[in-house]
Amino acid sequence: MSKNNTLNPVAYTYGAPNTGSTAHSIPVPEPISAVQHHMAGLQVTVFGLNELPSSATEVAVLWLLHPRLQSQACMAPFAAHLITEWNQRRSTRQHHAKGEGAGKGLIAVSFDQRNHGTRLVSATANEAWRSGNEQHALDMFSCYAGTAADTSLLLDYLAGYVFPNNERRIVQNLVLGVSLGGHAAWHCVMHDPRISAAIVTIGCPDYARLMSDRARLSKRQSWLHAHGRDFFGSADFPPALVDAVQKSDPAGLLWYSRDGLNRQPGQEHLSDEITPEEKERLMPLMARCLANKRILNLSGGSDKLVNYAHSKPFLDWLKNSIGKGGWFEGAGLYLEDIVYPGVGHDVPPTMVTAMVKFVNETLENENEQVSTQGKLGSKI
Repeated sequence: MSKNNTLNPVAYTYGAPNTGSTAHSIPVPEPISAVQHHMAGLQVTVFGLNELPSSATEVAVLWLLHPRLQSQACMAPFAAHLITEWNQRRSTRQHHAKGEGAGKGLIAVSFDQRNHGTRLVSATANEAWRSGNEQHALDMFSCYAGTAADTSLLLDYLAGYVFPNNERRIVQNLVLGVSLGGHAAWHCVMHDPRISAAIVTIGCPDYARLMSDRARLSKRQSWLHAHGRDFFGSADFPPALVDAVQKSDPAGLLWYSRDGLNRQPGQEHLSDEITPEEKERLMPLMARCLANKRILNLSGGSDKLVNYAHSKPFLDWLKNSIGKGGWFEGAGLYLEDIVYPGVGHDVPPTMVTAMVKFVNETLENENEQVSTQGKLGSKI
């Protein structure tokens, strides 16, 4: 992955100021308040504080996680757009509905992911194998796993910085991540019980499958030597990384770890029946990580960098588990999975439309537990 603007997946999501919308972009939203805070050693931007209605004593937080090779600055239009849309909807609903979330305020928070923006330590560490980074798999996973940990850390202290007199109460947390941030969003929603919803945009829940195929395409000897059979545990994907993936990656934890299905990466699972023993082992994990969560997964059908094919087996498995008659039906997991034909590693306006809808519905229905089979759609 080289460093040019064409590799920024959100470069053309919003058009340049005063240019309006095009076939590939939507107008840049009007700026909203943005205040920078130093929190836990990080430079953090909080959006929308000035726009909070005085009546909103309860607040939801949207955590924004940016793509690889970018910085938090590229997420500012998403903050302005989503907060403005919610404030307008909230104002309308206050007088016409009794929804649980009608009076709730919304702010957004962004910060630079590890080794990005103000936190850059090694430019090479953000590159891929093809660009000369021999530790690509280790560097990328540790970066966004660390970002998920940073999100949880900041969540501990955010209220103390923005509402120091307890004048408002944070009652809900959502995360929206793009590309590298999308990978991290999976970790956030699965491992922090305070985060109830995630918008995963061109991200992947199966790191082992994603990186094994990337090693094949990059012609890594660790993959070519035995057609991938020796890749896991090699220098390109060392044992320490195998352990880390099985600890926190969605597929790694639920499929590949001993606490999960204890399968080998790359196996298909859709036709496999869950045995009573496996169900007994998996149920506490699924309940802890996914019960009563809401997830919107957005993918480009022609994305070559984060190919939907690497996410599909895990997502289909989840859909089957929560669908009618599924073994995890009724646990409150809502999964909406949308694939956009012809879209590459980009965030087109149609994805933003889905984001707005999902955020508004999540804020309105905070206390409504929904269990439904995931939806696989085309362009909205």
